[in-house]
Parts: sequence; C-alpha cells; structure tokens
Amino acid sequence: MKKIKHQTKNTENKNNINRNKKIKSVLLGIGIATVSYVIFGIVTSIISNIFFTRMTPFGLWERISLIVTSVLLGAYVGLAYYAKSSEKDNVCNTTATAGGVFGFLTFGCSICNRILVFFLGVSGVFTYFEPIRPFLGIVSILFLGFAIYTKAGSMAAV
Repeated sequence: MKKIKHQTKNTENKNNINRNKKIKSVLLGIGIATVSYVIFGIVTSIISNIFFTRMTPFGLWERISLIVTSVLLGAYVGLAYYAKSSEKDNVCNTTATAGGVFGFLTFGCSICNRILVFFLGVSGVFTYFEPIRPFLGIVSILFLGFAIYTKAGSMAAV
C-alpha cells in the first residue's frame, strides 16, 4: 500500500514539473513573439519611431509578414525551450534561423539594407530583389512552419 502511495506521489510530482515546463515554454514563446514584433517593427520602421526611417512605403503584406514571422519565431523558441528542458532537442535550428532571416528580408526596407545595396546597387535592389520579396515571405513561413512541425514531431516521438 505504501509503495502505491509513493508511486502516485512521484507521478504527481512529475506531472507538476511537466506542467510547469509547459507553462514556462508558452510564456517564453509569447514573450519572444512580442519582443521580436516590437524589435523588428521598430528596426524596419513598420512601427513608427524616432530612431529609424523607412525609405520605401510599406503595405499590408509587410505588416502581415511581420506578425506571422514573430508568432512563428515565438512558437519555435517556446518549443525549443521545452525540448531542451525535456532533453529532446537537436532538430531544425538552422531551418528556423533561415526562416527568421528570410522573414526579416521580406518585411524590411530593401533600400535601407546596406548589404543588399552594396551587392546589387539601388537599381539592382528594385529590379531583382523587390519582385522576389513576397516569395521570400512564403519561404520564411514554410521554413518556420516546417521547423515547428519537425520540433514538435521529434518531441512526440521520444
């Protein structure tokens, strides 16, 4: 009888620890999504501020891309934190990073990006890079979605 009570108590402790990890992971994901939205929004001047000026106008596509990228980054980081604390981590960090970079290139100001202007020139940015920005946004969402799906699948498999 004592053995059953002891096992039940251990199971309850493990469930409480697991629940705490889940809550921390969700809160971390929400925090990362919010912080990345604010930082990326300020740096790209989608959120009006006194520090940065956008040289090209932005539209609904850039705002939606910023929101979706931020939410997916937050979800990935929350899952990665949970996987790391559960010792089930080692998949898709590179894919998630590429998704974040492509997302930033999607909603960022192309002319403000000095690296792009250095390699392509202003006319090259408008001629070659601007037309592919929507595709980069789709690739970003696919990469981040794949990373989240794979991370969640690897956690469920173990």
